[in-house]
Amino acid sequence: MVEGMIWYFAMLNALALCYSYLLFSLYIRYASVHKILAIPNARSSHSIAMPTGAGMIFALNQLVFLFLAIYGIKNQLIINSIFKMFIGIIFVITLGILDDKYSLRAKHKLLIQIAIALLMTLLNFRITTLTNPFGEPIILNYLSVPLTVGWYVIVMNAINLIDGLDGLAAGITIISCLVLICYSFYAHNFFVFINCNFLVISLIAFLFFNFHPAKVFMGDSGSLFIGFLLASLAIAGNEAQFKGLTTFTLLVPITLIFIPLSDTVFTIFRRFINKQPIFRADKNHFHHKLISLGLSNRAVTLLCWFITFIFGIIALGYMFIPKNVMMLILLTVSLSLLGLFVYLYKKELFK
Repeated sequence: MVEGMIWYFAMLNALALCYSYLLFSLYIRYASVHKILAIPNARSSHSIAMPTGAGMIFALNQLVFLFLAIYGIKNQLIINSIFKMFIGIIFVITLGILDDKYSLRAKHKLLIQIAIALLMTLLNFRITTLTNPFGEPIILNYLSVPLTVGWYVIVMNAINLIDGLDGLAAGITIISCLVLICYSFYAHNFFVFINCNFLVISLIAFLFFNFHPAKVFMGDSGSLFIGFLLASLAIAGNEAQFKGLTTFTLLVPITLIFIPLSDTVFTIFRRFINKQPIFRADKNHFHHKLISLGLSNRAVTLLCWFITFIFGIIALGYMFIPKNVMMLILLTVSLSLLGLFVYLYKKELFK
């Protein structure tokens, strides 16, 4: 029986990769014909109109192959969590498609994100405890709902903000998901395992068309979907969680997406200091600063992938080394990068 399931999911993975590659190829033609294009402006890193909105393919792949995966799953709690995830995916990809097409106002998009986060909280995808590296877990009680909503909103917007260079967001997400796959295997959490698995496959196919020079962009539909999925899988839904995974609540995902989260915090701080609108787009993000130092698009993307890989190694260390020791290592590496962040942002912070 187990061998049969292994072959079934191996077949699904091969099918998913071929299917994803084909869909992205077809979507590029479709977007070009129907003028679903990202038009260059002062904030763009590209100089010609590019097909965008390919994120809907991520969502379509996730829905199709999660549905097919149900055939090989015997655990009803996992199946229930998959159907709950379907609901969230439909809402978030609808938001992304509307934003790609109509460029929704930031405050309207934020309100919808909060509504989606509240919906997922009601579906039991919520943070109930926080990992304490130096003691017992922290029970949140009434703080569970606001913290869960804040987590969803921050992660969705963090991935959206980091999606500014060819292949950057996709590569960071692949590395993060590979680490989560290791954790889910360690904790016997098949729900997280298959979700990360199918997202990685979609992103690998996408990188064939998105690594510099890109032929297509994921758009807000892609970055919002990725952020939503990462936020959901990091807390994994209480009924699908296993004790081995809950002991790392938020500690691992925060480590994995350190670059997007740090860039988001610095962006908010910089705009607040300079009395600028918090949600106004600009070209002062971490990756833009590296470009301004003379690095190429590919070099910046690969550097950010490498930094994410280092944090991924640190995140994996939580499984084998006492969490307080790994926290000290994380703080050391983070402070080193903090110095780089301050250097790159200094002119904006004090001008």
